[in-house]
Amino acid sequence: MYFKMDKEFTDYFGKNLRQVFLYLVDDCNLRCTQCLYKLEIGFQMHKKEMDYEDAVKLISDFREMGAIKLTLMGGEPTLYGIKEHNKPLLDLIKKSKELGYEYVRIDTNGQFDSDLLDQPEFKMLDEITFSIDGPTPEINDPIRGQGSFEKFLKNMRKAKELGYNINITTCISKELIKRDENGNLYLDRMIKFAEDEGIEKINFHNLFKTGVPRDYFSGNLDISIEEWSKVWKEIKTKIQNNEYSIPVRIPQSFTTKEEFDKNPRYYGYCSCKNGSRILAHPNGMIRVCSLMIGTPYAIARYYDNKIVWDKSPTNELQAHKMHEDTPCTNQYKKNKFGKYIPLCVSFKPQQNEIIWKQLGWETNNQDGKIRILVAYNDKTIQDDIINSINSLNYANVVGIAAEGLDTYNKIIDLKPELVFTKYNMDDTSGLDILKKTKEKLKEDMPVFNFIVNEMPEDQLQDMMNVAGDKINCLITNPDKKRITGIIKDYKEYIEFQNK
Repeated sequence: MYFKMDKEFTDYFGKNLRQVFLYLVDDCNLRCTQCLYKLEIGFQMHKKEMDYEDAVKLISDFREMGAIKLTLMGGEPTLYGIKEHNKPLLDLIKKSKELGYEYVRIDTNGQFDSDLLDQPEFKMLDEITFSIDGPTPEINDPIRGQGSFEKFLKNMRKAKELGYNINITTCISKELIKRDENGNLYLDRMIKFAEDEGIEKINFHNLFKTGVPRDYFSGNLDISIEEWSKVWKEIKTKIQNNEYSIPVRIPQSFTTKEEFDKNPRYYGYCSCKNGSRILAHPNGMIRVCSLMIGTPYAIARYYDNKIVWDKSPTNELQAHKMHEDTPCTNQYKKNKFGKYIPLCVSFKPQQNEIIWKQLGWETNNQDGKIRILVAYNDKTIQDDIINSINSLNYANVVGIAAEGLDTYNKIIDLKPELVFTKYNMDDTSGLDILKKTKEKLKEDMPVFNFIVNEMPEDQLQDMMNVAGDKINCLITNPDKKRITGIIKDYKEYIEFQNK
């Protein structure tokens, strides 16, 4: 470890840390109406850019603590080291991959010099996320700045041509919940725009006034809870009906008290309580909740090669009931939402996002859906299986694995009903997983579906001897029709058994 860390800091995260948001520079070449970083960008007494040495030390230590995903942010992160032709930014990307981060992404407004896309270090990114706030210049530019849509579009299309994995992030403003002349939501048109441009995923953030500090500097683009409740149901239904060709990550934002009480473990998602993320800023502040940006609240400070736990009243965790399932603590202080209860801004049900899946959060959703574990060591095939399962509104992927031992551990921890797994993993075989699972769970073991081209008859007999009717299928071609067909058959079998 480069930093000497207070015990309270390491104890808080334990082995739960999964992702890091590194705010490289408190500066930006746009001044978006709804920007929650305004106070950070507008005024700094000391410095606006994170020292490169500190950045390397932080991501090194956080990787050692277990983080696998790194997001490079700002302000505008492509301004980091701009006077040095972005060398610090490019070096940091390369360093993060050398450290073993599985997923490194940058969150940008897309106003950078397009030559940056040609740099070999930049091409090491696993994802570029472009932030825009509308499918047309007429909606986007009044919010983000004149000409910003055109510049974004140019860089996004070049990035797509170069083979980058492109995502879009959009804030849900008043304009997006309006309808066009055909009665379509502009929010729906935003998703269609992303599809037409060949974007891989689209991610939305909400804009509400919920009694938190960002309310006072996030503009007047917010929407009402009642409006959003209707829009959420409309978009959610379209997602469940497979009307979109790309994954849509969208915040639920609110639920009713009745619904929350039915499923508090699920709806009580809170990044402060699960210790899965770190937000590190150039001014030395370390936070865990993005709603605290622009305030004096944090959990710790880093300086002089130390990370010092905040033991003062400005520790952002002081109001949280850390071991209880509650609504979003920071938004619920005012308790002014009538029948509604605020949820964490990062609570986006069934989202296809690496940390959400790593946490296995959908296992907490007791809604009667079939709970499925997917294990495969080829990410493309793994994603295809996951997308097939997500196309069904009665099934949830509750965990993923890429190695045999991890498959077994997740079966024991998550207790899925169905498992889709490659038979021969690099570190163990399907038969070994079966034996260990049977020994541990006995009759409560899940139903297995093995993906395998060929299997000797004696091995198949050994498997049957161990697991009996818990062996469901041997799959040679795990395409969507095959996967969804197996799940449908399982659903019908369970319904028949329960009659």
